Order: sequence, then structure tokens, then C-alpha cells
Amino acid sequence: MTSTSTPVKDNSIWIFISLLFLVFLSSVVFGPCKGGTTIPKSIPKDAVYNKKTNYYSYTSEGINREWFENGNLITEFPVNAFGQPDGYSKKLNYLTGITIMEGRFVNGDRDGLWKFYFSDGKIYIEQNYKAGNRKKQLWIQTAELGNETGSYHRYFRSGRLNEKGFFDGGLRTGDWVRYYPDTKVEEKGSYSNDKKVGEWFYYYPTGTKEASEVYTENGELISRSTYYPNGNVWCLVNKGKEPECH
Repeated sequence: MTSTSTPVKDNSIWIFISLLFLVFLSSVVFGPCKGGTTIPKSIPKDAVYNKKTNYYSYTSEGINREWFENGNLITEFPVNAFGQPDGYSKKLNYLTGITIMEGRFVNGDRDGLWKFYFSDGKIYIEQNYKAGNRKKQLWIQTAELGNETGSYHRYFRSGRLNEKGFFDGGLRTGDWVRYYPDTKVEEKGSYSNDKKVGEWFYYYPTGTKEASEVYTENGELISRSTYYPNGNVWCLVNKGKEPECH
């Protein structure tokens, strides 16, 4: 009876096994180097290193702190008896030390006004939260999203307002407006349970109307009208009818 294996196939298998062994051996030899003798002096010796984030973390006297692998402090917040963030928290740029995020936690949930900054320290977003108020369904459990409640403001680097609106349990609600950098309105309308409702308007940078839409109270699009920059009608689209374009 003739064997079906060949020297080429056998050699390939052994090469593959050898490579796997080398990868495993490297992870054993070089894996623990972080958090050992290479730990920066600014980080407590008992801090735990996370390879996925490149962060060292250490909790002492109810305060959790995190450092980047270069030794710079990047996060600081109080924790409760269950280890959850509970109190004023801030996150810093890992190179400059400038605050890029700050606000208050209540039992692991963001609560009240939080501020987010550009890397140069200029305000980027002002977002309100309410601990425990979650209406938005998320596929993962997280304290980062889902309980935005109250006013929301986003800014350009120039400091001018880019967008404003409201949230309720992570869902957009009420009147929303977005602006161009020169303060002209780019679009405006209303949301209900994160869906556009009523009439929405869109504008060219010149201020001329670009389009308008009409939605039902359940967020279903009924009609859409678009316009050329000179103001003339471009297309009219109504539910259940063929578009009329010019």
C-alpha cells in the first residue's frame, strides 16, 4: 500500500509547527517585560500593566490612577466600594498632560455636565448625562454611552458653535441645529426617540435652501424637495409617487 504523504508536505507541517513554537517561546520570554524593571519612576511599583491599552493602573486610598507607558498620568478618578468610578474624573493627553475630558461619575455612570476638549485644550463638546437614565439599547455594556440626558453642544476649534440639541437617555430629542463655521445654519429640525420628525431644512453655505423634508411622528419620510443653489426646484419626491426632477 502506497503512502499519500510527500516529503514536501511533511516539511511544510514541521515548518509550521516550528514557527508556532517560536511564537509561543517569544511570548513567554518577552511578554512580562512591562511592569517589571522597565517601569517608569513616576509609576508606583505595584501598578498593573495592561498590554492592550498600554496603561498602568493603580488604586490607592479610594483613587484610581492610570499612566501611559511613557510614565505620564492620563486618568484619575475616585472609586466606590465596588471599584466603580464615583466622583470627579479627568482624562489627560498622554503627551502634553492637557485635560481632554472631565466630569463626574455616580456609581459607574456619567452624571451632570461633562466637557471634552481638543488636544490643544479648546472646548470640543459639552454633554449632559443622568446616571441610570438609559433608553438607548446597546449591544455591549458600557458607561461611555446610553445615558446622555439634557443639552448637547459641539464646537469648532475656532470656538464657534457647530451643533446643538438635546438627549433623553441616549436618544436625540427636541430641536437640533447644525451650523457652518461662519455661523450660518447648515440644517435644522426635530427628533423624537432618535428619529427625525416633522419638517427638516437644509441649506447651502450661502444660506440658500438646499432641501426640505417632511417626516411622520414615527420618523417615516413623507416627502423631500431639493433646490439648485439659485433657488429653483431640482427634485420633488413624495411617498408612493415617481420623483419629479427638473
